[in-house]
Amino acid sequence: MMKALLAAFLLALFPALSGTAAARELPDTAFIIRIEGTVSRLTAQGEEAVESFTRLKRGDRLAFASDAWAKIFYLGNGRQETWRGAGRLEVDASESRASGLAAPELRQLSPGVVRQIARTPSSDAAASPQPAGRTRAIGSFGGTAQVEATYRRLRLEAARGDLDPELYLLSGLFELREFDRIEQVVAELRNSRPHDPQVGMIVALYEKAVRNAREASAH
Repeated sequence: MMKALLAAFLLALFPALSGTAAARELPDTAFIIRIEGTVSRLTAQGEEAVESFTRLKRGDRLAFASDAWAKIFYLGNGRQETWRGAGRLEVDASESRASGLAAPELRQLSPGVVRQIARTPSSDAAASPQPAGRTRAIGSFGGTAQVEATYRRLRLEAARGDLDPELYLLSGLFELREFDRIEQVVAELRNSRPHDPQVGMIVALYEKAVRNAREASAH
């Protein structure tokens, strides 16, 4: 009797555990490049604050406060959505499904550019990309010269205050371990826009990422 009950319990439990593990292993679908105001992710445990440079998976649900402003990239197709105001949205495979939000501003970028921007290091980034990431970057970019050339094109096409081109440049340089060039770009950003909070966030992020990378290389 006990064995039968135990077997039934395990059969009921295993699919739930498998589903949880599968959810954790889902690939990233989208990337929040910038947030202003209050945006939260809705989870089974409640709401958790979402910050700029957060990676999202299909099925993630976000709540926007009335002061919210967020720019979301979809990695598969290069779709860029800019949302403003109160409401909710759910991350789908190639675009967001919104409830209560006004229609977003849309822009289309190259999926390759978007995926590179999404490789922006996290705020707790350790030293360096994995070797495979470095090989991928060099192979697809053609090295630093190609990164710089693509950046110049993006800069010409972007609005003056849009920092997406700089995020592309910095992410590519970081994968290629061009730390001196990163420090130059970061210094230029800081000097040109000293009171811009997004610039301050990017500067702090890359100063920390470069410092961590150099310290790890020294060991």
